Amino acid sequence: KQLVSTQSTGQQGYPPQQGYPAQAYPQQQVVVVQQNNGHSVNSNQLLAWISCLCFFWPLGIVAVIKSNSSDRCMGHGDMEGAKRHGEAAKKWAIAAIVTQVVFGAVAAIIYVIYVVLAVSTAVGSY
Repeated sequence: KQLVSTQSTGQQGYPPQQGYPAQAYPQQQVVVVQQNNGHSVNSNQLLAWISCLCFFWPLGIVAVIKSNSSDRCMGHGDMEGAKRHGEAAKKWAIAAIVTQVVFGAVAAIIYVIYVVLAVSTAVGSY
């Protein structure tokens, strides 16, 4: 839906003085067009970029691409497509965050096991 309004913005001058003709000012017409979409769609762009730069970047790249697709759909007026791509971007970003947390936990466990084994073999060799 579009809301179109027009306004006439003519300038009002001083009243005409005796002996001088009244001055005519040109009339300007201003047209204001506003999109009335009801609500905006969240493309989850910030979450996508954070997941790409700070967490598991391969999945974060997919989230960034989906969020850009959401913005592109909004630009074309396809709000349903924008919502679908925005939700997909959110899912991919969450997947990148969870994957990085799981990989970090597994790496920490492996490191602790390695240190415990290294210390126990070093103590046992004396």
